[in-house]
Amino acid sequence: MSIVNKLRTALGILREGGFGEMALITIAQFGRYLPLNAEIKRKAGVRSEARFWDEYFKERGFPKPNPSGIRFDPDALLQPRVVSLLPIDTEVRILDVGAGPITCLGKKVQGKKVIITAIDPLADEYDRILNKYQIEPLVRTKKLAAEELTTLFQSNSFDLVYARNCIDHAFDPEKAILEMVDVVKNGDYVLLEHFPNEAENENFRGFHQWNFLMDANGDFLIQSSLSSVNMTRKYTDLATITCEMVKDSGAGGQVDWLITRIQKRCAT
Repeated sequence: MSIVNKLRTALGILREGGFGEMALITIAQFGRYLPLNAEIKRKAGVRSEARFWDEYFKERGFPKPNPSGIRFDPDALLQPRVVSLLPIDTEVRILDVGAGPITCLGKKVQGKKVIITAIDPLADEYDRILNKYQIEPLVRTKKLAAEELTTLFQSNSFDLVYARNCIDHAFDPEKAILEMVDVVKNGDYVLLEHFPNEAENENFRGFHQWNFLMDANGDFLIQSSLSSVNMTRKYTDLATITCEMVKDSGAGGQVDWLITRIQKRCAT
């Protein structure tokens, strides 16, 4: 971004949100180098995330009468990687965790009725943005943190639990994943799709405090600047956890994704 565009962006933030908003955006960008507590960094991350989605819809020219893309198409097919993990049932319930303002999941699978529930801790912020741009989502995101799934959903409620580019933003990703495993049915899957080493790539700014990665043995690891846990080995009695690196389309072309499949063990 050019200096002129940066100045325009900064002036826009100042005009819309004042100095408080400007301060939070600055903290989100440079908080790694400041002696701030986790709550302040988290609040800064919230503002940064909300601003991202506001710009996302603004750049696409909303409001407009006929939005396009998989997020808005009721006939869009569910992604093949998700479909491959669904049970044989003719009706399936999918939980999209950290879904953002509009779930990225397709809505149709041949021979199945798909029921999608979307949750995100920033749902109130997203509703404000959706209202601003006069957008009515096909699936309305409900407010709930990944670490609190069992406060709203019973154990063994979903046929698949999905999360894309979000659990490494969680306050406690290990607990979030355990909650996801709890609410998926015995024998079924949690599917995680994330950029590897995102905290390092983003210099530990805003929400980016955790790295997801695969070690030389193919194990799934979660790391922060202070700790590391091998999820595959730690929770072998709870689930079978495998991961792989794949190339998927992204901004600017093909990008690396860490795909983690967690199959909940059947109760004995």
